[in-house]
Amino acid sequence: MGFSTTAAFVILFILSLAIVGVAYSTFYSQIKDYVYQLKEEREKAVEKANTKLSIVSISAVGSATTHNLTMVVENTGTTTLNVSKFDLLVDGSLVDFAYNRTVLYPETTVEITSSNLAGGTNTTHRLKLVADNGYAIYATYTVS
Repeated sequence: MGFSTTAAFVILFILSLAIVGVAYSTFYSQIKDYVYQLKEEREKAVEKANTKLSIVSISAVGSATTHNLTMVVENTGTTTLNVSKFDLLVDGSLVDFAYNRTVLYPETTVEITSSNLAGGTNTTHRLKLVADNGYAIYATYTVS
């Protein structure tokens, strides 16, 4: 009876060690992923806080049913932005656009153009320009 008690104790002890090892490795990997995600979110928040765009000028020239939009945007923040990852929405619809530079460094400008947009002469539209980090600027313009 003494040997079976000892054997049972050893088996339970080894089983407990195995369970603790599995639980530890699972817990450790989840904590590691969580810390990495917190770091990424913090970096993104700092980048967004350091981003500032301002619209220098907007020009919209149209015909009876469509118009072409040209705007100059200045990076007045401290974050370098990739213009190819910007989104341009006009009246809530995502539109294609062209740009004259891919990288927008601080204190530089980019010209953004979009053609054949809905709405002719004397119509008013709202635009939203969103940078790749989520920073957005809004403007209203009237087609001439």
